[in-house]
Amino acid sequence: MIDYDSLLEKIPKVRKILDDGTDGSLYHYTKPEKLLSILESGTIRFSNALFLNDKEEVTYSYRLIGTLIEEMPELNRDLFSKIKEHFYHRYKNIIDGDDSSGNKYEYYTISFSTDNDNLTLWNNYSKGQTYTGYNIGFCKKDLIADMEKQGFPSVYGNIIYNRNTQLTILKMIFEKWNKEFEKLSRARSSQKNNDKKLDVLFELIDILSVISLFFKNPHFKDEKEYRIIFINNFRNDAFKQTKIFEKNGLFVPYIEYKFRKRTVDSINIGPTLEENIFYTSTCRMLSNFGYEKKKINRSKIPLRY
Repeated sequence: MIDYDSLLEKIPKVRKILDDGTDGSLYHYTKPEKLLSILESGTIRFSNALFLNDKEEVTYSYRLIGTLIEEMPELNRDLFSKIKEHFYHRYKNIIDGDDSSGNKYEYYTISFSTDNDNLTLWNNYSKGQTYTGYNIGFCKKDLIADMEKQGFPSVYGNIIYNRNTQLTILKMIFEKWNKEFEKLSRARSSQKNNDKKLDVLFELIDILSVISLFFKNPHFKDEKEYRIIFINNFRNDAFKQTKIFEKNGLFVPYIEYKFRKRTVDSINIGPTLEENIFYTSTCRMLSNFGYEKKKINRSKIPLRY
């Protein structure tokens, strides 16, 4: 299993951009029937990132990587021609629907928002004025610690929407691994040296593969998304068995994570005209599953007639 913590330690500025270490809550938005299923089963899904997003989102970062490499002629061509080729093939495989890349890693994500009352997200999970959405508030610190304890070591952080910030992050990564590769290139050639250069190449591919999952088109910035990513390696003993659900005609692989009730700190109800009956209904449902002591909040966003 790749130790992404060690890779991120090489670029502490990037790590701090993704998550500055402050405590807080993360909000998982969902529809009423999904909320019921989550609380009744005590599980939430890490879903395969490739199949949950449209092609533009998945390939956005890959195109950004290739463009930036072309704009930085000072980079070592031996290393970065391979990087460009690697992500070009990933991009092309996604566009062409080709599943023959042979990648041994799959990336599974759970999406949250740092905003507990977000109109953009409520609109995604509501229907009309009588069908409201919900979100579950999790204590970030407790949730991530519990995932680690249960064998889900994850990479986590805020989604980066600003293009200039995205480019700054990529430049820092490029420059860090380019410096390591250049140093090896100046050393006397040997099998050991060549092996180290390969290590640099694979490390750079690994860190870019993960960081790319934290970049999204600026048009989505109102979502204020926070993402937790689990990397499933199906070629070693740590591999976690996947299940499948259907969404919009796609068959999406997912991994179940059973969370502790103590990681939940609130349930939030979206805007609705019938807020009193929705509040009462939610309270009754929560008591059925042992969440009666959790805070229940109603949206402060007024509905327009």
